[in-house]
Amino acid sequence: MTDAPADENQAAARTLFGEGVAFAKQELWSEAEASFVQSGRLFPTSLAWLGAAIAAWNQGRLEVAATCIEWALHAIPIRETPQATEGLAKFERADWPGVERSFRELLNSPPVDTPTHLFLSIALIKQDRFEEAGQQLMAAWKQELASSEFARE
Repeated sequence: MTDAPADENQAAARTLFGEGVAFAKQELWSEAEASFVQSGRLFPTSLAWLGAAIAAWNQGRLEVAATCIEWALHAIPIRETPQATEGLAKFERADWPGVERSFRELLNSPPVDTPTHLFLSIALIKQDRFEEAGQQLMAAWKQELASSEFARE
């Protein structure tokens, strides 16, 4: 059996993403998470994985949220700056305060990109600073959503 063509996967992923959004609006977080994860597996996008992260977050599944944030990072180019390079090296070493310092510097260096918010969110989760981590996650979601085709619909 062969895989469905990419455009069929993309169409199915889009449908699943829409279902995830509908479930999230109803605060049916488990269902939203499942739809977003399936969407991300079919056609990996930052929005699918960020939706899954938010749904997991709202269920108190913070480690799952952090994993979904990492998957979202795979779908987004990271701005090449000295701070980002330093932050990535610290991320590889699990130096969470260092990751926070590196990416927090980028918050003051417009344009602030989505990965800055996401790396901060993960670093803050790992430091048990959940309220601030959630704020960074939502900032990333809003930024990605605003630049997506869904913002035009």
